[in-house]
Amino acid sequence: MNISALDSAIIVAYLLVVVAIAIVTSRRVRGTSDFFLAGRSMRWPFVGASMFATNISAEQFVGQAGLVFVVGLAVANYQLAGVLAFVAMGAVFLPIYMRLGLYTTPEFLERRYGPESRRFFSLITLVSITFAGIPGSLYAGGRVMEVLFGFESIVPGVLILALAAGPYAMAGGLRTVILTDFIQCLLLVVGGVAMLWMGLGYLGGWGVFETRIQELQGADNWDMLALIQPIDHPNVPWTGVVLGLTIHALAFGATSHVMVQRALAARSVHEARMGGLLAGLLKVVAVFIILIPGLMGYVMAQGAQPLIEVSSPDQLYPAMVQALLPVGLVGLVLAGLIAALMSSLDSEICAASGLFAMDWYQPYRPAATQRRLVWAGRILSAAVVVIGVFWAIVVIPQFRFLYEYLAKFSSYIPGTIVACFLWGMVSKRPTRKGAFATLIAGSIFGVFLWLVNDSAVLNRLVCGEEGLGLAFLEMHFLHAAFVIFAVASVLLFGFSFAFGDEGPVLLEQGDETLMPTRKQDRVYWLGAVGLLLVYVAVYWYFF
Repeated sequence: MNISALDSAIIVAYLLVVVAIAIVTSRRVRGTSDFFLAGRSMRWPFVGASMFATNISAEQFVGQAGLVFVVGLAVANYQLAGVLAFVAMGAVFLPIYMRLGLYTTPEFLERRYGPESRRFFSLITLVSITFAGIPGSLYAGGRVMEVLFGFESIVPGVLILALAAGPYAMAGGLRTVILTDFIQCLLLVVGGVAMLWMGLGYLGGWGVFETRIQELQGADNWDMLALIQPIDHPNVPWTGVVLGLTIHALAFGATSHVMVQRALAARSVHEARMGGLLAGLLKVVAVFIILIPGLMGYVMAQGAQPLIEVSSPDQLYPAMVQALLPVGLVGLVLAGLIAALMSSLDSEICAASGLFAMDWYQPYRPAATQRRLVWAGRILSAAVVVIGVFWAIVVIPQFRFLYEYLAKFSSYIPGTIVACFLWGMVSKRPTRKGAFATLIAGSIFGVFLWLVNDSAVLNRLVCGEEGLGLAFLEMHFLHAAFVIFAVASVLLFGFSFAFGDEGPVLLEQGDETLMPTRKQDRVYWLGAVGLLLVYVAVYWYFF
């Protein structure tokens, strides 16, 4: 892309603002609460914006906008599932998390079950962030910047992102990350709205856009404007959306430390809940500022004289930026894309530092001062950034199967995690030994189910007629997520009954001063109902 001096100045100005925020906020770090949880002082607009910015990456802007070019609007189910997750987080999970004064989500498993469950989940999360999350964000960001700025490889983009996001996340901790995420969220939304507005203006309005989509897709293809697809749809069958995608959304929105850490930084349960509702509303907005522009690009790329020409779906969004936007807006949208890259990366770095310091370093060094815990987190942050750069530049391009295996492994674990969290909150029957046995057995079952569906050799041995003939194990990965959750739920209660060990620590204990008043409760539930009505309206319109 050709970038003007004004657009370049806008991008540089954004980066300078981020640096300034990092310098100012890093001086306010006094202890573990300041560094890992922003002093538990954040208001709901900042919490919600940070949740949204963490969940939205430039890979989604480029990847999902390109994927909708091929699959259609059904891809939006991945965005909309977050609405239910954020409502559930506020209704069920957050009051317990904050009453217990948790620093990390794995800490809940220790308070409810025992330390071995906490270490298991924390280790899985740390490995996932270190070898899949951060390298994946850097690699995807490098690819995006390679396309946007014409770099000859991903290396310059990876290094720029690591050097930009790493230091401010290490210096200022979560407060810096949340404040910069707030700015990044504004850039994402403004840039996305600009793309939507200019795209509709070029096509002649919403009605013309819908008509063109219907004409281009043909009568025999999937409906590209429909959120609900048949059960045999290869990418997003409706059964997978209702069952499996809900489990994945709960795992990331309500149990993942990367996401929940922002809510724990709120000054009260009410502020955290309202932040979750804002994040849920922005997830609905994302459908219109990320995915609808992808469908517009689908229309613009058709015809004898298309406005844009792309050789792969990932080039769609950058091509639309260059074709539609005037000077100035290009810089704003590119700054938004860079913001998306940085917000995902800084969140993973900050989450990893908190997990290491509070779940591993503190239990083994109980006499460690808060200053030492903060520095332990900073050192771990530096280490995971270095590992991430190495994996992004060397391992993923050369041994991509290894990265994909780690990423897929982490996607088949959530069903077990959600079962242990959810049933541990609503029932007192699950016990310490039962939960730990379930975490191990459920994870093994998840890996087995993944390998059966991913490995051709194992698939023939287990599902083929010449093998064991267990064809029912061959399923869509979204269906697998729900199956794993169901199996883990049965295992949890079964193991707990079989072991008959000690009961749980009472979750009623904790700090009641953070709990919402009756008035705040009513405000939250009115907001939650309103958000759910918007959610239903979107599905009704795009049914």
